[in-house]
Formats: sequence, structure tokens, C-alpha cells
Amino acid sequence: MTRPARRLPTLLNGPAFVLALGLAMAPAGGAGAGPAEDYIAARDKAVAALAKAEKDGASPEKLEKRDAAERKTLERTMSGLIGPLTIKGFTASFSPATLLDGSIESGGPDGLLFSDADATTYVLVSPEPVFANWLAARAKMEGADPALGRGIAAATASEEFYTLAIGAEAAFSRYIDLPVRAAEGETVRAALGLFSQDLPSNTLPEAVVVTRVANGRVTVGNAAVELGITSLPVCDKAWKAASAKAEALRTAAEKSKKEDDPRWEQANTADVDASNAFRACFAREAQGQPFLAAAVKRAEALLATARGN
Repeated sequence: MTRPARRLPTLLNGPAFVLALGLAMAPAGGAGAGPAEDYIAARDKAVAALAKAEKDGASPEKLEKRDAAERKTLERTMSGLIGPLTIKGFTASFSPATLLDGSIESGGPDGLLFSDADATTYVLVSPEPVFANWLAARAKMEGADPALGRGIAAATASEEFYTLAIGAEAAFSRYIDLPVRAAEGETVRAALGLFSQDLPSNTLPEAVVVTRVANGRVTVGNAAVELGITSLPVCDKAWKAASAKAEALRTAAEKSKKEDDPRWEQANTADVDASNAFRACFAREAQGQPFLAAAVKRAEALLATARGN
């Protein structure tokens, strides 16, 4: 699985997860100011300075050079905030990949992004206050899932959370939550799903994602997974039955030769319904199947990786 360019119902470890993470949205500055808040202020200052330079007509080359310098400074501070952390076989880079507004690469959380040599596994590590600040900003975006504005705990129930945190141009679609085990002092969540630029339709999932909160860090990871199956006939049947409605609506709209025919939009809605029908069927059929156990094992391995060395 290649890494998607930047841009779950609930399976958590109980109410304690919600309570603990509800405290993560402390505002920057003021009486509670500290190293994380200082980082956020420095980051915002750098972004504003770059935006002004761009508005004043700085050349792309100068903007790129200044962006790289600003991110290098922030990376040193970020490394200090996160503390000693290595993941064997992984290389780390600063996130986001640019501070210039308007770029897809500027929208990710601030932190260190670890990637393996095969580009099949990614782990984003961020200080909890910094991550919470990023999430609060994403929640204010037009059309954002309301869950994003309810703190980290609620946000992990949203597919959009993984799209924004470690996806990019590809959107995450959740097929089923995975019952991973949390170690003492940490809260975790995992799911099996798919990163795609199109509707999932009847495509089988091929990625596991995890979120871990512990030791003042938020870690979000994704990894490719091989389920060892090529199809689920009963679910394909459900998808075909639902998608037939979309095709019928689209055919009728084409015959009308009207761009504003309401059946165009109805067909799009029917496509979504068909995709959802397949995923709902998958979640039912997966229960007790060997491939589900394999997905849980892969998620547990990803969680172990997220804990670092």
C-alpha cells in the first residue's frame, strides 16, 4: 500500500477514555501556557510570516527556502516536546510537510511522521496539546464532521479523523472496529478500512488504523493488511442490488438530457447507499472469520510499533 497523499460506531476502552481525553483541549496561552503552547505560538507566527511573504510577492524559491528553515526550527522544538522516541526500521520526518497555506501537505497534524522502508506503514506522533489544538482547528473547517469538535475521544469515531490525520488526498472508510488490547496507562482504538479517492463500492478493505494516547502523546498509524480473501459473494450481491438503483436513476437522467434532473443527485446518493450496504454486510460476515483475526493481529502489531522502541 502506498501512502495516501496528505490530507469508526464506537469501540473504545470505556468511559475513562472519553474522560481522560476531554481534558486535552486546553487553550494555548494564558495561565496554562507551557512548552506545547509556546510551540503552537511559534508555529502560528511562522505560518503568518510565510503568508505575508507570499502576499508581498516573494518568489516560490524564496518561499520554499524560508518554509524549509521554519520547519527545521519547529522540528527541533517538536523533537524536544516528544522526547526520545525511535521506531526500529522507520525513518522520521517533520509533519506537516509545508507551512504554506493552500497546500494539501500543510493540513496535517504537527509532529513526527515515521515511515517504513516499504512505504506500507506510517506512524504520526504528536504532543497531546499540540494535536488537540490541530484537531480543534480542523473542526472549524466548513463541512467538518461535528465529532471533530468534541475532543480526541469523539473524533476517533469519525472516518474523517483518519482522513485528516494520516490520509491526505485519500479518504478513509471504516469497515469494522477492531478489538485491540490497551496496555496499562494508554487508551487505544483501531479499525479496518480503506483509503481511497473514490467511493469504496464493493472494494475489500486493505488497511488497519490505530490511535493511541499515552505519556502525553497522541499516535495515529496506518498499515497495509492482507486479508487473504478475494471476495465476499453475499456482500457483492447486496452491493449489486443496491447499486442497480443508482444505475437506473443515472440512465433515466441521461435520457432526460437535463443537467438539473434531480435523478443525477439521487443516483449519487444511491451509490453511497450501495457502498454502505457492502460495508455493513462485511461487518456482519467478518464475525468469527479467520481474516478478521488476521486484521486484529495486524492492528496489534501496528500498535506495538506505535509504542516505539
